Parts: sequence; structure tokens; C-alpha cells
Amino acid sequence: MKITNIETIALRDNADGNVTSWNPAYGNSKDDTPASTGGYDITIVRVFTDEGITGIGQCESPSLIIDAIIKSSLGLENLLINEDPTQVRRLWQKMYNSTGVFGRRGVVIAAIGAIETALWDITGKYQKKPIHELLWKSFTTSASITETKKEVTPYATVYPPGNNLEEMESRINFAISKGFKAIKIEEWPGQFANVDLETDVSVIKKARSILGDNRDLMIDVQNKWVDVGQALETIKYIEEFSIYFIEAPLPADNIYGYKKLVESTDIRIAAGDWGFTTRHEFIDLLSIGKLDVVQPSSVRAGGLEEILYIAENAYKFGSLCVPHTWCHVIGLAAELHLAAIVPNMPYFEFPLAFPKTPLVTDLLIPKINILENGNIEVPNRPGLGFDLNEDVIKEYGVDPY
Repeated sequence: MKITNIETIALRDNADGNVTSWNPAYGNSKDDTPASTGGYDITIVRVFTDEGITGIGQCESPSLIIDAIIKSSLGLENLLINEDPTQVRRLWQKMYNSTGVFGRRGVVIAAIGAIETALWDITGKYQKKPIHELLWKSFTTSASITETKKEVTPYATVYPPGNNLEEMESRINFAISKGFKAIKIEEWPGQFANVDLETDVSVIKKARSILGDNRDLMIDVQNKWVDVGQALETIKYIEEFSIYFIEAPLPADNIYGYKKLVESTDIRIAAGDWGFTTRHEFIDLLSIGKLDVVQPSSVRAGGLEEILYIAENAYKFGSLCVPHTWCHVIGLAAELHLAAIVPNMPYFEFPLAFPKTPLVTDLLIPKINILENGNIEVPNRPGLGFDLNEDVIKEYGVDPY
């Protein structure tokens, strides 16, 4: 079996409201300016073979850039044509080595990761085995589990949580009604640290009162606390609300600040979803930053096995690995397989986006459903265990942009 070509699929839903495809800079406005681009942008990679088996992956990057990385004369497609797609590790290393001059980090790694996920999807389909079984048998951790999990546990990111406390209560209650055991929020509008400390505390207090004592609460600061002092001043007032972790409290590059913050509070400090790729960057977050939780993104970090390496390193440092994916449901499907075999992955992200979009709810067949106990069943179907909904692709497909 050989790779014949690679396709970039761009999808766009011009949904109303403040939604998902946004840049943190949009959140700096203190007026009513929307803090997003006002739509959902999805970038999918599909790998084709001469035996008719295809695989899919996804990356959280602009589709035009990903398409250029894949299709240019020095791009990834030319590296992979006529290669055996089941030799996933060798092909990952070939892509990584060959793009080292212009892409050892960032968006090139996101493209490599999307292709790697697609290659595992093909390999699973070819061998008639689910990805988690292939990975589990070939990759063991320091705390290797003896059986793969049948169910795994997501946390729900409620985004945006609403324009006021009443709207936030409605949306969190919606998440509770779905059975989620843990909820993550970020204040909206304005985001944490953009309004005032009193508002930040009131949002967190209200969220905890809605959730009660039996569900975990995470908060996402989106790198908005400018320094450790501001972070600790806020943490002093929210420690009583039993925060499971605080995500991205400081600017991403302030690794020594993260170290000081971790040493100064009992609340878990998490980071890694924004701007960090591959095990080589995450080792700094663990060894220098001393993070309690690393958050590699299944649509940014470099692929499934990269997250396994990151999780393994986290385990050695006594830390958790809780992957990010947001509204990228192929990435979510990949995380089901990871959570089935990684011992220090108690949660992974599940999107509850407002307003809803078929690009999240209907993109995959079958749909990813939450069980009554708040878990998700790990797919036992070959590969990722999901196919693209071609009706959604047809309706929302656009040229890469």
C-alpha cells in the first residue's frame, strides 16, 4: 500500500455570536467588540492510498498555510508520495527532519501531526484494529496499564460562558444535564484580568455554586495575568472554591514565572495548549516550569505519539497530562484513544460551544456521545473509528484561506 496524495479540507460556518476561531488579542477590548472572528474555522487533512483506504487528521491552524506546507514544492506531500503509510514513526521522523530548516516548531508541526493522525487511521483500518490497541502494544509508559480503558472521562469547556452570570448559569447547567463531571470556563466578555478582580472572583464563585461539591471546576486565564504577583493576588481570593487547575495563567514564554507560581500555590497550574509543540518544548515546561498539568493539543503538538511522549515525561515528573482540542472533533476522537492507554490522563477537553455548529456536532459519523455517567465509550472500530460526514463537508467546504 502506498500514499498517493494528501488533501487539505477547509470548512467555514459563519455562525452568529462570539464563537471559536479567535485570537486572544480580540479579547483586549473593554467595549462590546466581539472577542472572536464570529465563525467556526476547521482545517482537516485527508491522506489517500492506492488501495482506497483513507485517513483523516486535523490541525488548529489556518487552512491556507497548512495547504501550502503540504502542497508546496518542498512540502510534506512530496516527501510522502509512494511511501508505505503504515510506517508511521519513520514517516513522522522523515517529515520532522526534512522540514527542520523552516519548521521545527509551530504550524509545520501542526501539519505533521494532522498527517500522523491520518496515517494511524489508515494503519488501523488496514490492520482492522483501533488506534489505541496499536499504540498500547507498541508504546509503554512508566506506569503501563495492563488493560486499555473501555470508557474515558472528558471535561466540558463551556465557551463562551455567557455575557452575564445568569447566562453562565444556564450554560453550565446544560453541561451538567449532559452528565459532565468537570467544567472549564473563562470569563466573558473581557476574559480574566481584563475587567477587575471583583468580577473575576464573582464569576468563579458563581460557577462553583452551580456545580456543587461533586464536580471539578477548571478556569482558563488565556495567558492574561501579566506576572506572578497579579496571579497570586487573584488566586488568594479563589483558593476557597476548589479549583482543579488554572490554565495558562501567565504569558506562555514566562517559564520561570510558572515555576515560581507552582511553588506558591496548592492549586494545580496548567499550560501548553497555546504555542507549545513536541516533547522537546514540553520538557522545559516540566523540568523548568514544574507544571502540575501539561496540555498538549491533539491538533497542534505533533501527533498522537508526540502526546504519548509528553505524557510519559509528565508522569516521570509527577504531573498530569490533560490534552487540549477545543472544537476540533477529529482531535477529540484521537484523544479518546490516548486517554484509553495513558495512566496520568484523568481528563481531556470536550467542546460545548455556543452557538452550536454542525462542524462540531455533525462532522463525524458516528457522533461522539456522552454516556449517562459522564464518560465516553472508547471506539473499538478500526483506525480512529469515525468517518467524515460528507454532507457537512459539501455544505461548509470552502477553498483554503
